[in-house]
Amino acid sequence: QKENPDINRFSAGFIILHQHPVVSPKQQALLIQRGCDGSWGETWEGPGGGYAPDEDVTIKHTALRETQEEAGVVVPLKAIFPLVYRTTFEHKGLRMAYYTFVAQLDEEVPVTLSHEHLAWGFFDEEYVGNFGPFNNEKSRRQQFVMLEDKKRILCHIFKNRESLKNGVKDGIMPVNAK
Repeated sequence: QKENPDINRFSAGFIILHQHPVVSPKQQALLIQRGCDGSWGETWEGPGGGYAPDEDVTIKHTALRETQEEAGVVVPLKAIFPLVYRTTFEHKGLRMAYYTFVAQLDEEVPVTLSHEHLAWGFFDEEYVGNFGPFNNEKSRRQQFVMLEDKKRILCHIFKNRESLKNGVKDGIMPVNAK
């Protein structure tokens, strides 16, 4: 907060990448579907949530805690890529910052969904590319919708996975929305 006095609320989460050689030869990302209540209901995204000052030492701890709470996935520190995406936006009159961490899990990824979510799945780049945009009215009629900023980041991760994994900043997309 001291470094970002213009931000009112901080949140963080993970895009967890996995490639299952038997199920799919393509890289896939774990996504969970938000519940019907609350902001952006029924959209798909990586697990994540708000910074808790009493529990989280850093924003990375927020992402780790929220991923375990929402999807039951414990992310080993060695699996986390060295680069992170930061998106800022206005929501309900507050200036928000969301940090998207990326991790590659090569072993089986057991998922235990929280009561706050409707469904989960692993999706490849082509499938994610076909997700519809979020719109309060239309979202309830479409099966797979995603906020455009989150979709853009996820597609960027799929295309630049090796560079991101190696900490190469060249070509990193600007993710500051608005």
